[in-house]
Amino acid sequence: MGDVPASSPPPAVDLVVAVHDVRRPVGRAVRSVLDGSGDLVRVTVVAHDLGVRAVEAALDLTPGEHRHVRVLGFSDHVRSPAGPFNHGLAHARAEHVAVMGSDDTLEPGAVRAWLDVARERGSDVVLAPLRQGGEILRNPLVRPGTGRPGPRARTPLDVVADRLLYRSAPLGLLRRATLARLGLTFTEGLATGEDLELSTRLWCSDARIDMLPSAPAYVVGADAADRVTSAVRPVADELAAVTRLRTTGLPGELRPSHRRALAVKVLRVHVLGALARRPVPDAWDDEGPAVLRAEARAWLELAPTALHAFARADLAALGVVAGRAWVARPGADGRLPVGDDDGGPATAGRLAAASHARARAGRLATLLPRDLPDVLDPESVATRYARYRLPW
Repeated sequence: MGDVPASSPPPAVDLVVAVHDVRRPVGRAVRSVLDGSGDLVRVTVVAHDLGVRAVEAALDLTPGEHRHVRVLGFSDHVRSPAGPFNHGLAHARAEHVAVMGSDDTLEPGAVRAWLDVARERGSDVVLAPLRQGGEILRNPLVRPGTGRPGPRARTPLDVVADRLLYRSAPLGLLRRATLARLGLTFTEGLATGEDLELSTRLWCSDARIDMLPSAPAYVVGADAADRVTSAVRPVADELAAVTRLRTTGLPGELRPSHRRALAVKVLRVHVLGALARRPVPDAWDDEGPAVLRAEARAWLELAPTALHAFARADLAALGVVAGRAWVARPGADGRLPVGDDDGGPATAGRLAAASHARARAGRLATLLPRDLPDVLDPESVATRYARYRLPW
């Protein structure tokens, strides 16, 4: 199916779809890629721990669609798309590559539109707009003017100003040579977060990153009830990608503004996210409270001024997670005045109560920082809310 002779020129784009269950609507995914872009793209479907013939049957494609599709087998018995994505990308020969989930789709002409942007601007990355449930997801939350005519429209995205670090999934077009130059692959062996290190290193590199918000979107499917990343698991497993990111030494390689933005994102999305998902004591595993406290303290130590970005309700929760002294105002030297006043041990009961209190906090507590001048911090909650109300 779709095997191109070695002498044939490569397509403009190699797009990899990983599938681990033939009940997934993988045929729908492939047809959406080819719709309006079929002459430019080759779709590689990686049968993850599945038989190739079974996946070919599940695709149910027309003869014309078959010409642009190939199915590769891959087996690692790991519930993660990292292995099959890496396998498919290793077989790519096109200038640009992309990855896609088997229950997701692309709007008609998406690949063609993204490729036009890449060719016009010399992009290393063209981020796809994301749509879910009929609604465009404002991720990344780019500066106003990105999607309108004018100087901003052709300016590459900035990792801090455009909040790129909140976009872990590298969905869109990626220049294959740039991935090779930076040595970037999906992280294998993780239950979740396999794209975190790849995207963080890519966003913080010298790569040119563009986005056209008005382009056809990548549509996140709602069909799969068993998405691998949706399960609540032990805290150490949930934060394994974050811990790996930190212990590889990456934060120390970043410029200070990038390191601070990364610390804010990790604390807000991963640390406080783990807290929010466990609002009752029984939701915590035995080691979870200590693991969460250690991770929060490590990131606060890497970027003490990250605290200025948080609203009062978040700071109160971080005070329970990390210890009260760890959310004190940094001193003149930028260091946290950490002492013995940690406010008590991290226990399942205290963390569950903090999760509950944060969820019930009033609007002002969830919007305003401890010090009012920090409302202008580019990472503040107030700044984020203001951007949501401005057109792209």
